[in-house]
Amino acid sequence: MADDQDELNDYTSEDEGTKDYKKGGYHTISIVDSFKNGYYVVQSKLGWGHFSTVWLA
Repeated sequence: MADDQDELNDYTSEDEGTKDYKKGGYHTISIVDSFKNGYYVVQSKLGWGHFSTVWLA
């Protein structure tokens, strides 16, 4: 029964949590991080799912 509750929490959580921010998992991003020599600047997080996080840059 606890596994069912954990799975439900995965679908109702406001964010993806921190346990998957590791090598082979999510890459840590912060607002105003930049990529491609400043060409892309992170503005906000648009959403997340079980396989990705989408950022506006």
